[in-house]
Amino acid sequence: MASHSPYPPFAGNKPRIGREPTLRVGFLTYDLQRNTEDALFEVARAAPQFIVKAFPLYKHSDQELSRVPYRPATARGKYLGVDVRGSTPEGLASNLEWAVGLACARESDVVVLKGLFGLGAIWCALCASLLRRVVISTNQTLPVSWERKRRWWIRLSKRLLLRLCHYHIYQNPAAFEVLTEVHGCASGRLISAPYEGGAALFRGILNQVAAGQVLPRDLGLGSGTIFLFAGNLHAFKGVGDIVRAAALLPPTASFSCVFVGPEEPADRAGGTIEHFTQLARSMGVEHRVRFFGPATPEKLAEFYLAADVVLLPTHRDMFPKVLVEAGLAGKPLVTTTACGSAGLIVQDGVNGFVIEPDDVPQLAQAMTKLLDPGLCAEMGALSRGIVDQYCKMDLEVHGYINAIDRGMEFLRLRERV
Repeated sequence: MASHSPYPPFAGNKPRIGREPTLRVGFLTYDLQRNTEDALFEVARAAPQFIVKAFPLYKHSDQELSRVPYRPATARGKYLGVDVRGSTPEGLASNLEWAVGLACARESDVVVLKGLFGLGAIWCALCASLLRRVVISTNQTLPVSWERKRRWWIRLSKRLLLRLCHYHIYQNPAAFEVLTEVHGCASGRLISAPYEGGAALFRGILNQVAAGQVLPRDLGLGSGTIFLFAGNLHAFKGVGDIVRAAALLPPTASFSCVFVGPEEPADRAGGTIEHFTQLARSMGVEHRVRFFGPATPEKLAEFYLAADVVLLPTHRDMFPKVLVEAGLAGKPLVTTTACGSAGLIVQDGVNGFVIEPDDVPQLAQAMTKLLDPGLCAEMGALSRGIVDQYCKMDLEVHGYINAIDRGMEFLRLRERV
């Protein structure tokens, strides 16, 4: 691997000890970026009795660095946004990639759908059912109240997919509640595998970058309190809400709102730097906002370390990595009740604030409180401890192995009948 990579070098799979692997486990994934690959690699390393292979639906630049066998993806996900008043906004990949799902079902004894509930996952699960494979879903969800507000066809397709699965992994407490209360899944078929969220990888990057002592002025962030948003510039992530909230902060306050992430021109509700810059101009806060576009993991770590507060006032998110990364950087966090990790990674009044989505005055109130450097330092220190406690690779890996073992036992019992 190139020496400039922010990730640790690959050591390769450890030699398999003991009996030869007998169970083929296929992971259908959205793509094969590093945190996804890292989890699969650790499963393969901890359970040499499994033959682990990844089946990414869409291409990612990291896939060629994979330490686990994989079916190379060539397609790019085509974003399709659906935003209907009264329901949670949805973002979907509109291209099916049927050949990938079929290959995963044909080449696997146990199929693990890693966080997928779109048409590609349904197709793969249907193929696997016809071929008498065991199917395991992996779930990160919105909290129950917001899951119930999703469009009827989202809930229907999700319920169909869950019915095709033999077991269900839940990766946050909200997912357990949604699976049992909203979709009627039997609790005896649910297995916990807390989401690690790439914490181990990003912790190493932060440690590497922290040694350089990057200051806010070195990044052109200005002075005063730095509020950071990191992620794709989708309108549903609350980008416009941050701009509007900036106009409600005390006029004498010294602060900047910094946005790091790629534009999303396919988002009809906004999604471009030009759109949000025009909004800031109309609100009279153009001098308060700065857009920096996409960043490498190393550069993103610099932004986290230089910022004072990380904001994600999302209208719909399952378990965003940004909150894990910002927590590791020791920052106070602000998110909404429409985020699946609210109450877990972001604990209201403890290491940040949990507000209602689309509530700009409430967001402004939280930002105003965090103009206090002492409160920021106190909450930020707690953020790091919360992420360290919950986001552990061994917990996620143990959950996957437990679920696959149950799938293997199911296959054995079926063979005896």
